[in-house]
Amino acid sequence: MVRLYLLVLTGGIKMFQTIKSMRVSEQIVNQIQSQIVEGKLTECQKLPNETGLAQEFGVSRASVREALTILESKGVIERHKNGGTFVCKYCLEKILAAIDIPRKLDSEMFEDLYEAREILEIKAGELACQRADELDYMKMKKTLDMMQESLERGDSGINSDVLFHQCIAMATKNQIIAGIDRSLGNMMKDMRVKTLAYPGRLAQCLKEHRAIYLAIQERDS
Repeated sequence: MVRLYLLVLTGGIKMFQTIKSMRVSEQIVNQIQSQIVEGKLTECQKLPNETGLAQEFGVSRASVREALTILESKGVIERHKNGGTFVCKYCLEKILAAIDIPRKLDSEMFEDLYEAREILEIKAGELACQRADELDYMKMKKTLDMMQESLERGDSGINSDVLFHQCIAMATKNQIIAGIDRSLGNMMKDMRVKTLAYPGRLAQCLKEHRAIYLAIQERDS
């Protein structure tokens, strides 16, 4: 998705950029979604009416109406009859979950994906060390217990593995990190099933996860 930088509406300053190229409705969608990701539009915030948005974007009301229909179908906004248009709760996660990553990965793409997640998780681990609370520790511990049970049953342990990484991402208290980590984790799930199936790999993974858990608990980044 093309990243479009937006202006904050304060006084006479325009909130949105004037649309100058083709596929007008898609550009409106991108601008509104970008502003949500950047935190300039927040959950439950009311948007200007169609006329106001059309003036801000410099487009027709028909283009705005089409864009709002797209956003509503994605669960990003909701339109109340005679009550205006509002940003939906939890819409940020829906936007991040729709990041355009190919569903079928070749070996080169998987390496890129693995590298991206590795970079993200290094920073996530640092932030988790600083921000994790008792509830986060409890969730991490629970996933480790689940992994131990999988090891004893002879299961793959993939679900507890994915959950453990998500717990770390959530402990950062950063919605964007958590959302991206969830998307990347889901993309890598099939490959992780294969790697965890190697003899001894799940036990080694559990050992590594326990070390990470203790490091976060001890605030050792």
